[in-house]
Amino acid sequence: MTNNLQKKLFENGYLIIKNVLNFRRDLKPVLNDMDFVMDCLIQKYAKKKDVKKVLNLDFRKKYSFISKLDIYDLDQYFNTRLPRDHVKKDSDYFATQSLWNLITNKKILDVVEKILGKEIMSNPVQNTRIKQPEKKLPKGSIHDGLSGRTPWHQDAAVLNSKGQKLTDMVTVWIPFTKTTKKNGCMVTVKKINKMGLLNHVSGYRGQVELKNSKLLDDMEHIYLEANVGDVILLHKHSIHCSLPNRSNDFRISADLRYNVAGQPSGR
Repeated sequence: MTNNLQKKLFENGYLIIKNVLNFRRDLKPVLNDMDFVMDCLIQKYAKKKDVKKVLNLDFRKKYSFISKLDIYDLDQYFNTRLPRDHVKKDSDYFATQSLWNLITNKKILDVVEKILGKEIMSNPVQNTRIKQPEKKLPKGSIHDGLSGRTPWHQDAAVLNSKGQKLTDMVTVWIPFTKTTKKNGCMVTVKKINKMGLLNHVSGYRGQVELKNSKLLDDMEHIYLEANVGDVILLHKHSIHCSLPNRSNDFRISADLRYNVAGQPSGR
């Protein structure tokens, strides 16, 4: 039987659900662990004379500092998904107890179960992102989906062919900071998910992006602004992207994904 949440998600392709999470209890522990990772990177890569001073900086100033150091694939240290290519047994990725607590948070699972049913699994195709103001990014990172703008795409398109055909998946997008047009909120097009999976190509740095996405320019765009504590649900065929962060502050988020238990993960 289809419930009200399922109907709304399929009808529009997205849902914004207000006040699901508590910042101090549910989200701040993840930021604390990111802060710890930064401390480790500072001690490893910063000049010895700078370490003590930088360790006393706040979250944003620390990240701004380490982003200027010569650290290969810095964003990967804060991303919960393994690298796209060349995965090794010691590949870095963000996997902490605090993040697992968020993935298994009862308030999130209660929402997801209303979409997918009682038997669900955490899907490995998920991300945690720290987006600096775009003006602070190196030119090579402006169109990088983790640190910069995210191109138009459907989440189902990043699954393998078996996952694309057989997996019922939903995205739960979680802001750790208030998300607005100015700091790079997501953008979608209402009801376009009903067209199913569309053609995608390999874009900048191998990112999956919608083919002929310029056709979306003339359609009505929905700006998915959200407050801390809200969650945004995306249908697997929702077409969406993110705007550039033109603010002076960070935009931090997680996009967690879940699928029906027993179905392929898409990996």
